[in-house]
Amino acid sequence: MLGSKVKAWYVSLLEPITRTSLSFGIHPNVLTILGFAITVFSGILFAMGAFLWAGVVLFIGGSCDVLDGHLARITDQKSVFGALLDSTLDRYAEIVVFIGIVTYYLYNAPADPLNEIWVIMAVTGLTGSLMVSYVRARAEGLGQECKVGLMQRPERVICLGVGALLGEMFLSVALVLIAVVSNLTAVSRLYHIWKQAEDA
Repeated sequence: MLGSKVKAWYVSLLEPITRTSLSFGIHPNVLTILGFAITVFSGILFAMGAFLWAGVVLFIGGSCDVLDGHLARITDQKSVFGALLDSTLDRYAEIVVFIGIVTYYLYNAPADPLNEIWVIMAVTGLTGSLMVSYVRARAEGLGQECKVGLMQRPERVICLGVGALLGEMFLSVALVLIAVVSNLTAVSRLYHIWKQAEDA
């Protein structure tokens, strides 16, 4: 959903950090691990109900996720292990964030009959998020390109981050959006591969 121009604009916005990383000789994998650790902290903040800070920290962690790939490309340090590490920690990071949200609604949120619904939405959103990534990875493993769909990882980070920054009510809206659109994205990827196979 995010166009290449938007992504290029954001990378250019982070250029001072890129230059600093280059000057200190920071390896892209270090940024990957740092981004994961920061996102884990965001998950803890979600569990505590500190949504404003959780959103800010989530965006910082997401920025590290953008920078590691960019740094790997411009320093020619791309590697099979680096790509695998990035994808693996991305999945774990999402799991931790959603666990934090579920923890909040189960244990720390004010008593509300809707809390159970938000837990279900969070679990459904996590399921869709993982399936979006799985379908793409499995399709690419079969030699098919599969990048279609609206709710990929950057969109999910933005959706959750903005929802958190705007407050609990908007976080609930973000959870519903991710739950619905991420699963639709996974299904649309299946359909995309099926159409490719039919047209072949």
